[in-house]
Amino acid sequence: MFGWLRKLFASAKEHAAMLEMLEKQASTAKEQLNQSLQLAHSSTSAEVKVLHLEFAKSKFAELQAVAAVHPRMRLTNEEEIDAAIKQMEDEFSRAGYYAMARQSASAHVSLSSKAKELLR
Repeated sequence: MFGWLRKLFASAKEHAAMLEMLEKQASTAKEQLNQSLQLAHSSTSAEVKVLHLEFAKSKFAELQAVAAVHPRMRLTNEEEIDAAIKQMEDEFSRAGYYAMARQSASAHVSLSSKAKELLR
């Protein structure tokens, strides 16, 4: 007779658990975003700068996705973060960091292929 009530409470518990998981995910993503932006800004290596900026962009997208489905979460400084990321992208592009990072990545791939040949 009260089966529908049990289902309602179970559904509410599942919903609350999902929201809690999203909140934890958002908190972690926010910390990672802030740390990655700081590392992208302060690093002296072009490859590390680009790597951290790309990671920060993925964390920002993750936060935006969580905010889109979480009823109580919103990004209060979304425009500022987006502007900061775009500014870093422009600076990195003008400084040639993307080209340096690609060159470094291809050098690692070449070395890896050479190592495989030597091990045969």
